[in-house]
Amino acid sequence: MGKSPARADDLRNHGIAVNNGSCLSLKTWRDPETGRDYVYAGIISTPSLVVQVDVATGQCRDFRMPSACGGPWGIDFTPEGQLLVTSVSGHLCRLDPRTGDFRITATPGQWLWTIARGEDGKFYLGSSPQCRLFRYDAASEALEDLGRLDPEQQYLRILISGNDGYMYASIGVTAAQVVAYHIATGQTTVLLPPAEAKPDFLPLSRGSDGKIYVRCPTGNLYRLEQGQAVPLGQLSQEQLQAESPFWTTPLALPDGRPVRSLDPDAIGIGDGADAVILPLEYQTDGTGIFHLAEGPHHTVYASTIMPLYLLRYTPATDTLEKLGRGAPDNGEAYSFGHCDGKLYYGCYHLGNLMCYDPARPWHTDPPGAMQWKDNPVLIGHLGKGHCRPRAMHIDTQKRVWVGGFPEYGLFHGGLTCYDTLGKTLTNYPVVIPNQSIIALTADASGDVIYGGTSIVRGSGTVSATKDAHLFAWDAQREQVLWQFPLPGVTGILNLRWHDGKLYGSTGSNFSIFRFDPHTRTMDYYRRLRISAIREQSMCLGPDGHIYGITWIALFRWRLETGDIEVLSRCVGERAKSYPGGSLFHRGAVIIDDRFYFSCGPQVMSMHIPLEKR
Repeated sequence: MGKSPARADDLRNHGIAVNNGSCLSLKTWRDPETGRDYVYAGIISTPSLVVQVDVATGQCRDFRMPSACGGPWGIDFTPEGQLLVTSVSGHLCRLDPRTGDFRITATPGQWLWTIARGEDGKFYLGSSPQCRLFRYDAASEALEDLGRLDPEQQYLRILISGNDGYMYASIGVTAAQVVAYHIATGQTTVLLPPAEAKPDFLPLSRGSDGKIYVRCPTGNLYRLEQGQAVPLGQLSQEQLQAESPFWTTPLALPDGRPVRSLDPDAIGIGDGADAVILPLEYQTDGTGIFHLAEGPHHTVYASTIMPLYLLRYTPATDTLEKLGRGAPDNGEAYSFGHCDGKLYYGCYHLGNLMCYDPARPWHTDPPGAMQWKDNPVLIGHLGKGHCRPRAMHIDTQKRVWVGGFPEYGLFHGGLTCYDTLGKTLTNYPVVIPNQSIIALTADASGDVIYGGTSIVRGSGTVSATKDAHLFAWDAQREQVLWQFPLPGVTGILNLRWHDGKLYGSTGSNFSIFRFDPHTRTMDYYRRLRISAIREQSMCLGPDGHIYGITWIALFRWRLETGDIEVLSRCVGERAKSYPGGSLFHRGAVIIDDRFYFSCGPQVMSMHIPLEKR
């Protein structure tokens, strides 16, 4: 590894654009002493919060979850009005809204999705990745591990008390099922026929008649009672359109007014002319940036993590802007590209392709409308294999290519092409079987698309292959030209075509390589001493060198020799002051002589010593 005669310097923090969190959970509570009604919202942000909304006045109070806790997917109440709040960090938290005391009360050690109170007065918790069921006694604060509900499925997503001596659990995701847990004996029973066990999550819900129903992907409906699933057949179109006891009873106040989330900034109370919108007001330390990339007209664009907000930094004017909610997806933009002055991006988890035109005004839909007919506009769904559209490349023929990770429980990543001139969207759902597409580039003609894969498949599955592949796709014949396995490599995180060669980086063994696609041989393959290059963070500089970041370093890659020169390093005590103990986060852009990247919720940049050509 070479030693650079010049160093990157002039580190700048361009600020935080977004402070909006995403509402993961809602619960209502009437204070028995005062008779006042409250709505509690679990907000994922930095840090995660619980927000209390006084229904009569709209006044908000926010309570920060304990340090290292976040992702409040589930909320329930103890009899005295304290809140039990789940956390993806493996903790159960307890909030006393009267005193503001918010603390960890139990540590299951699993990602917690759901909480529900059983007939025995105890609280049941569903988790992943081991599909474990836990029981918590609010009086003694004791926690019991009741074991896995399935030896292979990873997720326990929904729990509902049947008020019949059972807790009903929705598990998945490769073969979704409903399991009944008998509270008195601890016996578990699998309820649905094997034919219903498809890759999916089954949405258990309590109907307006108070009973529990599940509708399977096959269309079959079941009522859950007395530890059994009673088949009700398929609903007719008339039944689907009519009012039915099968539909989920909406969250409501004691007076019957429905309560709904208008993600991410408001809740709606009531229906019709009497409906009111109450803003969710709270303070955060900024919403984390998930991905950052180059946009039109020498700008930097980024997407935040839950909810999906777009932000833009313009170096020419030193302006950082929060643009707004970027898509109907409530996740994040995984990939960006730009063409003819427009920004294209692929989104988790619905797998939508969006387009934003900076020359036109941002849409002004009211809270909760989520119409996406104006700007940004929803181009369409990328198709099967694109739950996480991790890679994007726009070729010289102005076609947007998107590669993805498949849906939960599924196996093959897809490749989609959107022709910006012809306005056509074509998906190829299986390119390299049992692998996902994580990196894309193309040759100068645009006729050959090159890709890098990952052995990771849809969430909730296990890998079925051992080695990631480089591959070439013939855009005219619509088929794979060749594929080249990289032994011992689990994923190719970056890939660029330049002057007839492919330059890439791997994640599992911290390597870089130069590959000749014509001879299908490696020119060189080098191990890095500075960890793996951050995904989609490898930029070709105007001086002909590649610049990139790992979690500890910004570096220069000399393409002819494969030498790596560290330009800036951030480790030890210096790194502790940054989110996650790292200055350099995911995504990168070079504009002029500055390297732009994200650090938590912040847009950052550093001067790089470009060399004269």
